[in-house]
Parts: sequence; structure tokens; C-alpha cells
Amino acid sequence: MSLAGAQNKLPVTLVDSKIAIPLNGAPSTHILKPDNSRLEGSVQNEALCMVLAKRIGLNTANITTGRAGKRTYLLVERYDRRAGASGPARLHQEDFCQALDKPPAAKYQHNQVGIRGPSLRDMFGVVRQYMPATDLLALLDAVILNVLMTNVDSHAKNYSIMLSGNGVRLAPLYDLMAGDAWLDITLNMAQDIGGQRRGKHVDAKNWRCFAEECQLNPAQVLRRVQSVSKRVTGALDAATEEVRGMPAGDHFMLDLFVERVKAVNINLT
Repeated sequence: MSLAGAQNKLPVTLVDSKIAIPLNGAPSTHILKPDNSRLEGSVQNEALCMVLAKRIGLNTANITTGRAGKRTYLLVERYDRRAGASGPARLHQEDFCQALDKPPAAKYQHNQVGIRGPSLRDMFGVVRQYMPATDLLALLDAVILNVLMTNVDSHAKNYSIMLSGNGVRLAPLYDLMAGDAWLDITLNMAQDIGGQRRGKHVDAKNWRCFAEECQLNPAQVLRRVQSVSKRVTGALDAATEEVRGMPAGDHFMLDLFVERVKAVNINLT
């Protein structure tokens, strides 16, 4: 398992719909993430969050699930690849730690390495300077969704940027998980929302403060929070059934994941 991150993951290539290991520097086309014994239902959790993001209109990496013997896994299609005459070719991307000249250990805004990690103000500053205005809205939607899902691992290395001769764009979303259903998982978000670290306690005052810090219109941000929240609620049931229909099938924790997402109370008064 050779890729960085808290979860085990393996770069693989699909050859005639079969999973293979790329050798001698060959590009991978997918990332395989096996189930996690410490986080029951991790495959279905991430699948649900990724499907939900796509169903509400966010640009999200394509995923499916699979089963090998008694193990299940998530299979994520790499968005930083394109088809070439001799096979898949790599596309250049940077995560927001790289873009902001921060070491990987500083990926959380508050960390233990003595270097302040990227804040949302920093990240929106990069988007505003280098990307089209539509990517400001895309990043805002992603931040809102992560709060609604209690994705406490939405750190700066889980947001990325695609770079090409045609310009700079925000990369599709990946590594989306809802952390509230597991015990012993911090409920602190990876970045402050208007000075509030606990996602469940983010209220209208925090969203307004966040908007001002990131040079966004506070009233428009509050309307966007409400809009994304309604879309999430409306898409949850269909997203759940889509995950159940994937090759890995259902999991006894899936209903709990859905329940916890539904239970998030967005206070905009």
C-alpha cells in the first residue's frame, strides 16, 4: 500500500476490466482503498459521500465498490490521467499544501508541527488569484458539503488544483467521508469556519465571518448553505440505493451514516 494518507490505498490499473498493478513506472488509472478494520463500513461511507456529492452537482471523481473474497474495497478513477496513444498519461496536479508552500504535515489548519496549516481564507485566495470565478463557487459548495457531512478530514491535501497549458482549475473532489458515525473520531473540522472548529456548532454568525474572511458576500453564502443543505437532503435516499447496488453491496453501518448526515442541523438564524 504505497500512497500517502491515513487510509491504506494502492495505485492500480484496469486492464480489460481487471485490476492490475502498474510496473516500472507505468501510470496507474485508479486508486484502490480496501475496507478499514478500524472504521467499520468505510467503503460504503466514502462511496455514499462521493455519490452524494456528484448527485447534487459537484465535480467529483468517479467511483465504484468491489469485493474480493471477504474483503470489500472502493475503486476511485484517477482524474489526473488522460488516454494516450500508448496508454494512460499523467496530468499535473497540486494539492493546496503544495500550492501554498506548506509541508504535508501542516495539512490541517491547526496541527502539532509548529507551522500553521492552510486556512480557508488562504485557499480561497489561491482560487481567486489563479482560477475562474466559477471555481470560487465550486470550492464554496465543497466546504459547505464537508460541514454537512462532518467530513473532519477535509484538509488542504484533500483539495487539489489541475494545471495545464489551458490554465488552472479546481480538481474534482475526492476522499469524502462522514466522520460522525464512528466513535473516537474528532469532530473538529480541518479548517475553521468563521472561527468555529466544531462542524456541528457552525451557525449563521460563523458563516458570515467565514464569508468576510474569504471576501465572499455573506448573504449569498447563507443562501448557498441553505441550497446545498436542501439538495443533500433530497439526494440522500437515491445516493444510498446507488451505493447498495454497487458490487460491494450494503453494510450494516450504511443506514447510520445516512441518519447522521440527516441529523446535521444547520442553524442560519
